[in-house]
Amino acid sequence: MTQLDQSALKARNKLVAMFLLLCYLDTTLVLIARDRWAIGRILLTMLVMYFVIQGRSWAKWLLIGICSLLVVVLITMVQVLSSKLSTTLIVGSLIMAFLYAIIPIYMATNKDLNRYFLYKRQSSGHPGC
Repeated sequence: MTQLDQSALKARNKLVAMFLLLCYLDTTLVLIARDRWAIGRILLTMLVMYFVIQGRSWAKWLLIGICSLLVVVLITMVQVLSSKLSTTLIVGSLIMAFLYAIIPIYMATNKDLNRYFLYKRQSSGHPGC
């Protein structure tokens, strides 16, 4: 890769780091809340993120949609159930909502990351993916 691509790789690595932080926090909160159904949501989100890193456009937009929906769900959950949730779950859910808001904004607006996605699509031979 050229020097220009190094900034694209750094952008990709930043996205992966944010996503791993989100998965770690999400898994921790799922274990605290003992919500076994949420494990499926985490695994599905990780699968979609895999395809995002492969440069698939459909996965990028699906992940943006998932993240946007989860921001609304988490904030609504905290508002409606705040009296029944522990402080740890409330704070953790709000941090997760923040991360779920930052990730799609980053994916949609970062030029280096979008250059990385374009490179991945071109190198796979499927520019419309």
